[in-house]
Amino acid sequence: MFSDAVYLFGTTFASPPSRGGFFKYVFGFWEELPDGTMVDQKELAEQAVLAAFAYLYNKKLIDIVLVERKSLFGEKMTAIVKKLQSSPLDTSGLEAAIFAWVQDNVGIYDITRELLRNVSNPWGDMLQIVKKNLLHRGILKPSITTYKYDVIGDISKEEKQVTELKKTLKELQSKGVSYGMLSAIADGISSRQQHVHG
Repeated sequence: MFSDAVYLFGTTFASPPSRGGFFKYVFGFWEELPDGTMVDQKELAEQAVLAAFAYLYNKKLIDIVLVERKSLFGEKMTAIVKKLQSSPLDTSGLEAAIFAWVQDNVGIYDITRELLRNVSNPWGDMLQIVKKNLLHRGILKPSITTYKYDVIGDISKEEKQVTELKKTLKELQSKGVSYGMLSAIADGISSRQQHVHG
């Protein structure tokens, strides 16, 4: 799965956390990767979801198009999904979770939002779906010393998928849909953030 590759090779897809060092770490906006490096959790989660949609597109399970939709603020270009196949062969994890919500002409924002419940850190929850899949597949195991995971399985297949993912993302970019997708994904995840007031 492309989303698994994004998590395992997170430094390729997400930048190191910038501002707010300790605060970000304590409040969960860093993600510690299996190799011990830290990346921006929000960015990594958004890239994992983008990768999952790209996988479904690459396998010709869905198509992604931009359409004009009316909103309270006037006309707006929105990335929507068209279902091309009814059963998702060879999908698991985040890709399978996304495909379960796919219906014709449903927006990427709506699909992304449906994957989560209201929580204080929906980005962490999104990455949890990816990590559970990697644990289930025997590629990761929980680390004894920290809250991170260790790689115990062969990740050469996922490493090859990084190249395939980048090629698919370029294709989506040439279609003019990648920015609209990423914007919808970011909005969909953040719409589930529940602010806790003490």
